Amino acid sequence: MRLLGGLLPVLQDRVAKALTAHREAAARQVHDGQLQEILGELLAPTEPAAALAAFEQALSLHRQHQAAVQSRNSIKQAQRQKLLDEGGDVMVAELMQEIGQDEEIPQVPAKLLNNTAVLKYRAGSLSEALDLMSQATAVMMTDTTTTPMQKVTMGYNMARLQEAAGDLKAASAGYQALLQTFPGYIDCYVRLSAMAKAAGDVDAARHWATEATKQAGGHVDAQALLASLHLERGDLQAARQCVGSVNADGATDPYMLLTHANVVLAALPTDRAARITHADHVRNRDYIMKALQMYQTVLKTQADNVYAVNGLGVCLAELGNTAAAKAAIDEVLRATSRTKGFMKVPEAYVNLGNLWLGRQRYNDALKMYEHASKLNSHKDAQILLYMARTHHDAGNHLAAKHCLLKALHLAPTNVKMRFNLAFVLQEWSVKVFRKKYAQGDPNKCKEYEAATTGLREAERIFRHLYQLGRDSTRIEPKKLQMHANFCAGQLPNALKLLSEARTEQRHAEAQRQLRQAQLMAAEAERRHREVMESAAKKAEQTRKVAEAQRVLEESRAKLEALRATRAMPHADEADGATAGSKTAGGKRKRKKGAAGEDMSDFYVDDAQPIERLPKKGKSNADVKAALKRTGLDSDEDDENSNEADVEQLFGSGNGSDDEQQQQQRDGNADVEAGDLFGVSEGNKADRQAAAAAAAGGGGSGSRGRLRRQAPAAAAGG
Repeated sequence: MRLLGGLLPVLQDRVAKALTAHREAAARQVHDGQLQEILGELLAPTEPAAALAAFEQALSLHRQHQAAVQSRNSIKQAQRQKLLDEGGDVMVAELMQEIGQDEEIPQVPAKLLNNTAVLKYRAGSLSEALDLMSQATAVMMTDTTTTPMQKVTMGYNMARLQEAAGDLKAASAGYQALLQTFPGYIDCYVRLSAMAKAAGDVDAARHWATEATKQAGGHVDAQALLASLHLERGDLQAARQCVGSVNADGATDPYMLLTHANVVLAALPTDRAARITHADHVRNRDYIMKALQMYQTVLKTQADNVYAVNGLGVCLAELGNTAAAKAAIDEVLRATSRTKGFMKVPEAYVNLGNLWLGRQRYNDALKMYEHASKLNSHKDAQILLYMARTHHDAGNHLAAKHCLLKALHLAPTNVKMRFNLAFVLQEWSVKVFRKKYAQGDPNKCKEYEAATTGLREAERIFRHLYQLGRDSTRIEPKKLQMHANFCAGQLPNALKLLSEARTEQRHAEAQRQLRQAQLMAAEAERRHREVMESAAKKAEQTRKVAEAQRVLEESRAKLEALRATRAMPHADEADGATAGSKTAGGKRKRKKGAAGEDMSDFYVDDAQPIERLPKKGKSNADVKAALKRTGLDSDEDDENSNEADVEQLFGSGNGSDDEQQQQQRDGNADVEAGDLFGVSEGNKADRQAAAAAAAGGGGSGSRGRLRRQAPAAAAGG
């Protein structure tokens, strides 16, 4: 099975029959790297994504085996070192098979590395492809089983990857080194011609293509490439000679048929207005039908040739059948999407964009062009030209200008790009000068300056192309002269409008500065007013705080004066009581009770409630009667002093109402206290009289000593 699998790629008619069997075998033996490699070779022509997966599986298995061998060898080396450290004999140990011999480290096959690198490149992983190809080259140098043809193939692949990576110098050296060894290697001539073409060196590209035809005696691929180069230069006659010089066998080659059909389509006039006569219409239709037949011939032999399907869509679009053309191009896009990135046909997206452009669906057209440009790494100047055309038709001249500048950066010698750039600058400048601007618009002067510069640049380009001549530009000199004269005629008007715009801008700038100054003055005045109002508010707040502080101080002074005033009567009473209670010898006068007892040690209990005497205004007779009811009486000589004491205690009749109300509340409290401690209603009057007598004898504001009657007198009462 392995040998058969290795031979099947040569026998193309048996590949499809054996592919299913190899899939099943590889699924059962997933750890067989060689079988996975054979499966990848079978899948590569039709299923590159599956082939890459098989190659990666085989590569992984080879590397695992390589790592396992290295690990076993490391263990054996460690055992030998340990034996040497212990003083043993390594050779004897190896002879006794105590320590095995080192295994040969297997190399990953260079063929597998090469195939994986090729598919990686087609999948878009250029860096991984270069790394794998470098490993393949290193293995090839030490592998004695590698054939010379395999070395040539790997050398070409390495140069091709270097070319794709942008290392054109190394790629060119690689191609030329292969040509020195194998002068008949046509692919090297073709790649050198393509590199020169991409660099803009058309002469070198034609030289290498011509060398390829000489070496191969009319090689089909070389002739087709040379015809494409002539088409790029616009030399339709030379392209026709290239495709017509091949023999009968070469004329049926698919690649040559595709190139021939492209040459036929290139014969169609680019200016659709030229198709005005019936004869021209018939001739153009014949060209389209001839190209259509060639594309159909390719599809008969290669039904999956997406380039032929794409050309078929172009022919249908030229015939006016846009629906069928779109269906064909959509089929191409579906086919390329199934390859998972291995096949890229940016021309299909370009053609679909052209269809949308014809329907004036500019946004859809730009999306298609953007995708096509991305597939070409944004290095295709022709696609940028299509994008510029779309922006121009949509009225976005600045975007068209930017696309053309990028295209000129990629193809600086392209005459078509320069003419289109000058034409876009001319139309944009005229559009700017016809635009209506608002009064004082700041963009007006800037755009007028840019438009004036654009007119001058357009005139310069048109005159330069006119001087080159029709042979170099393929453009009618009369047309170039007309555009140049138009730009020159518009410059005086442009300069006049620019001068007026500058005057208007200066006036607008002066007005703007005046308004700015007024706004700044108003702002300054507002800020000054805010500062003054803030200062006034702060001063008012400070004044209120000072006023509050002053009022507080005055209130405190009044309170202190009031307290001092209230304390003076108590001090006078205390002085009078002290003076009246002492004799001339300084002794306190002791009063006697009714029975002659000493009352100095008799005090009123604090818990005993004492009712206040009645307010002044009652007669002395009432007071005396109250005293008698309590069993207390006073001497005649004490009545005057008692009256004075009572007046001092309760205040004169001229006292304030507040003081009288306070005294009344105090009296009520004493009455309630008497009720609380069980004083009967009949004894309240007696106790009030006793309290009055005590107040008269002991001084105002304090509980004094009371003189009591003899027990017999109390009992008799």
